[in-house]
Amino acid sequence: MAAACTLVESPASSVPSSESVWDRLWRYRPSDDKDDALLLREREGPRWQLVARRLEDSFGCIDGLRTIELGSGRGDLSVMLAQQGAHVTLMDRSDRALDAARKRFDRLGLSAQFEKGDLLSGQARWKLDFDVSLSVGVIEHFKGDERTRVLATHFDVLKPGGLSMVSVPHARCPPYRLWKSYLEFRRWWPYGMELPYSKHELRRRAGAAGFCRVEIHTMGFWQSVGSLWGKRLYDRWPDWGHVRSRFDGSMGWVLVMLAHRDALH
Repeated sequence: MAAACTLVESPASSVPSSESVWDRLWRYRPSDDKDDALLLREREGPRWQLVARRLEDSFGCIDGLRTIELGSGRGDLSVMLAQQGAHVTLMDRSDRALDAARKRFDRLGLSAQFEKGDLLSGQARWKLDFDVSLSVGVIEHFKGDERTRVLATHFDVLKPGGLSMVSVPHARCPPYRLWKSYLEFRRWWPYGMELPYSKHELRRRAGAAGFCRVEIHTMGFWQSVGSLWGKRLYDRWPDWGHVRSRFDGSMGWVLVMLAHRDALH
């Protein structure tokens, strides 16, 4: 799931491969003011608040943690982690994404390690190396058994007792599914193959990858309405990321999985 408020109306037929999809999308660089606004929205939103709380509960503090963001793009959550004192690594297969991340971190005066890699190749060089692994809007771009394999990569890089956070679009969010179908029908869908997850599938595949104590949170029903349909309904993109709804649990836009690697393995 790519950045929600950037609608790229390009014919799907002009995108021959998933790799070129992301290289094309990462050409776009927001202005500094817009980038600051995007980071502020994430920092104040429910996803980061949940992640920060769980990290503090699990490790006592974020300062000093070794973290890796897989399929990082520009590394929104890695920015938050670095600002809290974590030692962050960003991994992506796109050189353009990593270059954009470097420029962003340099602008913000933050340090990080940037590595090129592919989730399907496994990351034996980092086995048991990190306290935290994470990804946002990544694993829904895989299909079949690859969906378990990319979660296994999140698992393999963790130290015993480590924590993984994975955020994906929710298959049962009506505004998102309608938006995606509409763009695909118009041949405007810019993000390549994207297969959203149900809670059941995400939990099942996490268990198959080796994780224990898997918890899955759902959030962002009204955010999906504002970010995806607001421009057409209200002639603007309202920021409803903070608005809670009774539909969040069943039809929220985003699933957030928090899962542990057993301390004995």
